[in-house]
Amino acid sequence: MGARERFEQSGQKIINAYSTLQEQIFEVIINTLKEGDYKHVDKEDVVLWQAEQLQKLGRLNLQAIKLMAETDGLSQTAIEDFIKFHGLQIKQEIDSELQHATGSPIPSSDEITRLMKGIVDQTWTDLQNNVNETLITRNYGASAVTQIYRRILTESTTATISGLLTHEDAVQAAIYRAVDRGLPTKLVDKAGHNWSLDGYIAMVINTTVNRTYNSIRLQRMKDFDIHLAVMSSHPNSRPACAYIQGHVVNLVPLDSPDFNPHYDSIYNHDYGKPSGTLGINCRHILFPYVPGVNENHQPQYDPEEAIKNGKLVQQQRARERAIRDAKRRLKAAEKLDDKKMIDQTKTLLRARQAKLREFIKETNAGKEIPILVRDYDREKIIDM
Repeated sequence: MGARERFEQSGQKIINAYSTLQEQIFEVIINTLKEGDYKHVDKEDVVLWQAEQLQKLGRLNLQAIKLMAETDGLSQTAIEDFIKFHGLQIKQEIDSELQHATGSPIPSSDEITRLMKGIVDQTWTDLQNNVNETLITRNYGASAVTQIYRRILTESTTATISGLLTHEDAVQAAIYRAVDRGLPTKLVDKAGHNWSLDGYIAMVINTTVNRTYNSIRLQRMKDFDIHLAVMSSHPNSRPACAYIQGHVVNLVPLDSPDFNPHYDSIYNHDYGKPSGTLGINCRHILFPYVPGVNENHQPQYDPEEAIKNGKLVQQQRARERAIRDAKRRLKAAEKLDDKKMIDQTKTLLRARQAKLREFIKETNAGKEIPILVRDYDREKIIDM
């Protein structure tokens, strides 16, 4: 197992820790609502019931703060140790590759230390500003947890007063909508929707892993005065990578004195942008290349076919998310002892799993090398 794979495994532990925290918070919310005996509230009593439940906001917020404090691996020190430990392993790995390719002694570089500090600061800022501060604030009016709780109360009370639902059904329906949305972060997308905690944490940690891995490798190649690399190749690819994967590429822009005109440059393919080469969720690796010393043994793939396959992989990821969503709703239904929803969600879950299985089978039909592979870990949710 290489440095990147070990880094990714450690990163997954942080993602899992936040997922577990989210599950625990929803359990606290559900238990708090169950204490309010919502099953025996009618239209005439619902406003009084809502007022009584609002009195629990402060206690609910303190419980969320306590859960956050008890969760290992989420402190600033833990995030810093996570990045620096694996950053040094990445440096050792690429230094070994470079020394083998050049025969040169390993040059020292203060830039790696500065680079890792910048990544640590950015990662912690992203987590602290968009997630942690919404979970641990003592101003419970601004807490993501109490906002969810208030919304459940408001939606269920409104539905009960309107006579559309019994109060039991109204509360449970509001809980399921909250679980489907997940805990909100402060990050808002272009459509005006708050990113969910699960999606945001995965994006931040995966981006941190990729950025640390690629930045350190590129810096060390620069330190060794190497400006060419062989780019790994995959059967599926984003458009920015599809035309240069599997080829030798320049690591410098066209106006650099070190630019080699015989090869394309990563800067021609949106390097440095989220959707570009080595951007968010890109898994390509750049291997140092010295003309006359290295050989390029990367398999070659048709760019258009690789882009098409990349879109199929994204469809698989969407189906995996849908399976995880169904599993979360099932857990909520089980906590509420909602037998009807349990049965409905089990049926929905089986249907989504069957559709994914059929999608993979149809996509791979007639292909010498499978395009899609079933990864059950991507369909799991954290069991508490």
